[in-house]
Amino acid sequence: MNKAIIGLGSNVPGGRLLIKKSCVEIREFVSSARFSSCYETVPVSSVPQPNYQNCVGIVEAELEYEELFRIFKEMEKASGRTPGGKKIGVVPLDIDIVMWNDEVKKPRDMMQDYMQIGLMELNDPSYRLVK
Repeated sequence: MNKAIIGLGSNVPGGRLLIKKSCVEIREFVSSARFSSCYETVPVSSVPQPNYQNCVGIVEAELEYEELFRIFKEMEKASGRTPGGKKIGVVPLDIDIVMWNDEVKKPRDMMQDYMQIGLMELNDPSYRLVK
């Protein structure tokens, strides 16, 4: 069984609903899932854009990393995400695998408020505050 810590974000109107819908969908193809509440954070990009709605999840799945990654990218696309959207500050849905089993895949993300808030809320014992 593989364990992933994931970050979900959206900066479009209705983003909170998109995240909640995504959490429901994720529960359908993983063995177990716990999600934080949704909360608002300021963008960490130099591109002007609205604040984000964020959520953190801890999931366990039989799926391998590549398959879970592919599914998340399909979910992003289905929500209206386009290849150039992030460059202009439009992110309907972003789902990142930040930690896979014991490997931090996105160290910069792991230190950001948008991950720290959700991880503290979930109080995951395998996570150590890095800030």
